[in-house]
Amino acid sequence: MNQELIRINSIDGIEQVGILYTSKERTKKIVIHVHGLNGNFYENRFLDTLAKSYTNQNIDFLTCNNRGTNFITEFLKGDDFIVIGGCLERFQDCILDIQGIINWVKAKGYQEIILEGHSYGCNKVLYYYNETKDQNIKKIILLAPCDIPKEVEKFLTKEEYEQVKSLSTKLVHSGKEKEFVDFSIMANGKISAGTFYYDFLPNGKNDFLKYSASEKNDFLNQIDIPVSVIFGSDDECVLTEKIEVVKKYLKNNIQNCQIHIIEGANHSFQKKYKELEHVISK
Repeated sequence: MNQELIRINSIDGIEQVGILYTSKERTKKIVIHVHGLNGNFYENRFLDTLAKSYTNQNIDFLTCNNRGTNFITEFLKGDDFIVIGGCLERFQDCILDIQGIINWVKAKGYQEIILEGHSYGCNKVLYYYNETKDQNIKKIILLAPCDIPKEVEKFLTKEEYEQVKSLSTKLVHSGKEKEFVDFSIMANGKISAGTFYYDFLPNGKNDFLKYSASEKNDFLNQIDIPVSVIFGSDDECVLTEKIEVVKKYLKNNIQNCQIHIIEGANHSFQKKYKELEHVISK
């Protein structure tokens, strides 16, 4: 397995730094990994496991930062800089990030693409696929997919939730989307009003993993390629509902869905990397 540091521009010119792992033999197959909220291309140690597992099967592996990297991040945009990060990003802009990467891998000669997301990245790859229906994307892998609005409610007190909801709504309606409000889930304790209002409240563009819902989800029903879902039995983020409820929801709404549960694994699969490698290798 070889490694190469790469720089790929989003469609709107933001430089996304990442790493490309290549197999010993040349291949036209690649997995593109999209990290979760405030994540990056290197922090989660299970990425080492994934890179090894994929390249052993002659599938290259690419993981990149995107505009939701870390909490507040300075990115190169041409010769200038722009500040975004998870506290400021807008979910719908994931199209610009992923499309830039897709264009890059196609230019490199890859013809069979597997889109893989972790946590918030799962929402992004599902959204990207449904918006583009790119025929080069043959499969989707979801590592610990989350019901984002319910997860937010779970980790905030009722008082804090109502405060951030009320203030963010007021600021957005006043044209102050980039103004920060208190939000204890973030490491800096802040989030932009626009990010919370549009993307963390119910019925936003990313709100289609509604584990508590009983009705069919029209968005997920449109996914017409195989989807593999992997999460841990102790995942503190995915399990806003009982594990059987989550499994039933995914099976009922995704046409071709395989679900793998790793016993004892948390949201980052810590101490369960070998088990994750076993599932991926299959």
